[in-house]
Amino acid sequence: MPATLLNQAVPALFAGLAEMPALRDLEALWPLLERLLVAHAPSTGAALPGGIGDDIAALAGDLGLSDRWLGGLGATGNCALYLGAQKPEADLVVVAHMDRPSFRVKSLADGELFPICASRFPPGEYRAPAKAVRFAEGRLVVGAAGVLISRKSEGRETLHFEAKRGQLGWGDTVLLDVNPLWDGAQVLGTGLDNSLGVLTALLTAAALRRVEDALLARHRRCLFVFSDQEEGPPESFFGHGAARLTYALPAPTCGVVVVDAHTAGPGLVPQPGNGVSVSAASGWGRGSLVSPNYHALALALTESLNAQRPGTAQLNTGYLSRSDDMILGRWARVLALVGPPMTDPHTGYERAMLSDVGAGVWWLATFLAAALGLSAELSARYGLSG
Repeated sequence: MPATLLNQAVPALFAGLAEMPALRDLEALWPLLERLLVAHAPSTGAALPGGIGDDIAALAGDLGLSDRWLGGLGATGNCALYLGAQKPEADLVVVAHMDRPSFRVKSLADGELFPICASRFPPGEYRAPAKAVRFAEGRLVVGAAGVLISRKSEGRETLHFEAKRGQLGWGDTVLLDVNPLWDGAQVLGTGLDNSLGVLTALLTAAALRRVEDALLARHRRCLFVFSDQEEGPPESFFGHGAARLTYALPAPTCGVVVVDAHTAGPGLVPQPGNGVSVSAASGWGRGSLVSPNYHALALALTESLNAQRPGTAQLNTGYLSRSDDMILGRWARVLALVGPPMTDPHTGYERAMLSDVGAGVWWLATFLAAALGLSAELSARYGLSG
């Protein structure tokens, strides 16, 4: 059983996961997610001062990772932190996009917008609280608050922003701005795509920090990247931040793992509350495909973790949207596609179960430990590289 072998190889990892306050108590986990959900995360500007990159850095500091924070990665627009050996190339790169669905100004006269994301608003007229974010005096600020209005009828859609406070400006990016709610189990709001993935990756880094000596002993380096501009119209190129990353860094020796929320709900395979969602293909092969050996590792690890911690992970055997994996797969092998399940992405009524974030940390931390070669027996059994 992979979980047993990993526990034998790096017992401090399992002990550390069991002791992390955010994984033991949802009351401790909620403020971390809430901070990310209310942050400014405009696509193309998430790493700017005043943006969500600042909030990720602050949370990293609270988790004891301030000395591992790299901040911006050149001109990529991404943020990152590292663990392990000081060397030019990483062995494994974990990517979670931090930007969220965004809209730019098409006409100031009537507040018309155009999307720089997939538009998934429901048919008919839909209204949701929104904010217009701009760069002023060296940082992102809210220039106007109001309502985003989507009208879909007969195959045609229009988008408008109606200001209630302040005034829409030509340089603004409009974002949904719904006050997040948590009822002790379920989270309701917007920005779960991909604050769920960001928090999962960040807490996983904190867990692996506890066994960094094992990484150093094997001369391993793991890089956690929080990418910008993953969002984009699906019929054209998207994942610009990930694309720039491939030019800025040497390819990792093992591969990449993409952590992005998986769409769940009626008629879909993953369901909120059943643990983190694990897949091996995106877009039915139009995106990335996980190689058979890492797929086998993911299947066995899921089974063994669920035996020890029921509800840790669920296999997503259904359709999974393409994400940064579409681009990163041309740079290095994609080793896993994982993310907490959520419903109704890109709306103001996204829903998820907070417990799935903690479950995701357990699964991702153990998978990364195996992929980084911390168990020689697992490396041999599954033909893991490096």
